[in-house]
Amino acid sequence: MTLLVPSDLYNRWFSTPVSTPHINVDYAVMNELMKKLPKGYVFPDPASMAIMNSKD
Repeated sequence: MTLLVPSDLYNRWFSTPVSTPHINVDYAVMNELMKKLPKGYVFPDPASMAIMNSKD
């Protein structure tokens, strides 16, 4: 049985979260993925964003 939950539960993975309450994701799959990500993971990571946004 698949348990679907609101995707907004995983917004902490994104440096600029966007609310998408109409999208549901598989709870088991997302939590397994969360276990494999480094602590404090965000996408895109702040260091990469700083480089991409620099005007140098």
